[in-house]
Amino acid sequence: MDQHGTQGERGRSAPDGQPTLWQVPDDLPATGMPFAVALLALGAAHGLGHKGLHALVREHREQLGRLWDVPDSRLADELARVKVPTARKVADEISTHRADLLATARAKADELARHNISIIGPSALPARLAALPGAPLWLFVEGDPSALYEGPHVAVVGTRDVTPDGVRATEAAVRTLAAYPVTLVSGLANGVDAVAHQAALRDGVRNVAFLGHGIDIVFPAETADIRARIVRTGGAVASEYLPGEHYRKAQFVQRNRLQAGLADLVVAAEGRRSGGTAHTVRFAATYRRPVIGFTWPGAGDLADLIGTEPTGRLIDIFTTAGRRTLDALCRSAADSYGHTTFGLSLVERQLGREAELRALPPEDLIRLRQFLDDLLGQEDGGHAR
Repeated sequence: MDQHGTQGERGRSAPDGQPTLWQVPDDLPATGMPFAVALLALGAAHGLGHKGLHALVREHREQLGRLWDVPDSRLADELARVKVPTARKVADEISTHRADLLATARAKADELARHNISIIGPSALPARLAALPGAPLWLFVEGDPSALYEGPHVAVVGTRDVTPDGVRATEAAVRTLAAYPVTLVSGLANGVDAVAHQAALRDGVRNVAFLGHGIDIVFPAETADIRARIVRTGGAVASEYLPGEHYRKAQFVQRNRLQAGLADLVVAAEGRRSGGTAHTVRFAATYRRPVIGFTWPGAGDLADLIGTEPTGRLIDIFTTAGRRTLDALCRSAADSYGHTTFGLSLVERQLGREAELRALPPEDLIRLRQFLDDLLGQEDGGHAR
């Protein structure tokens, strides 16, 4: 399949024995229309709406372009068969504006491609997302789509009203996972999300950000630079909403399910059980993803919710024991994907940079070797004391 999802599936017969569009009836030749063009054109058809568009994609998947080859005389019946609301009205809209809808969609697809935005069709979605109840049927992705497929993924999420301790907790979480080949997932909102993305960029961690609006909208404006840096450093920004769709509260809730669904581990840095992060926690518990909540004196009551979830676990992130617990979880996630792990990789990178920038006399390296020998000599049960 190409990045526009043009490869399709062919399927079953309709209940009355009549062929579906998937079966390529003799009077309906195969089409080479990319999934992206078909999706964008239908998304712009007045009256179709989210429900109708999802019904059509669910039925025809990457063969969605075949719908544009249906003769006008049969279009209303085909829409009605797929249970598109107001099928006759929508069919008239498509028939009347067919050429304009397709021309505009092709231009939009070209524009998105010029901005490094690809469209993943339903059969090419990351397996962890495709397996979700109410899974997305497509994703618009700015940047490198491989960031969505190459795990493990650790979601770091939390409140927009982050406190100074919440900032410290979020940065500690990212610093811990940064030692391993892990991709950070968050939502590019102000607060914990922005802190997590910035810390990941600082520490060389690849990012995935899910949006609650169209891929061509930057919101909030304060995160525009973070978004650009995520894309520039090999990460991805993804949305299931059509270009031009503005943000709504319900869409941010749905965005949260994608964060939880893609993640191998969800870290809720700070929040309240009445806030939006609680949705991510509940989604993660439903999907049986491990959820880590941070505690410290004065932390919000989100930890109370996490403590009641079957996959929940609470950690005092500001203690050595808490940091080691999170480290072990992140390392285990990376190990489960077959990655080579090294807990001191950040130290190794920093040491390499320092050695490159400094005129080190031999005695400095001898002193470093002595320090490492002393550290090894203090080892007790696998941990330095």
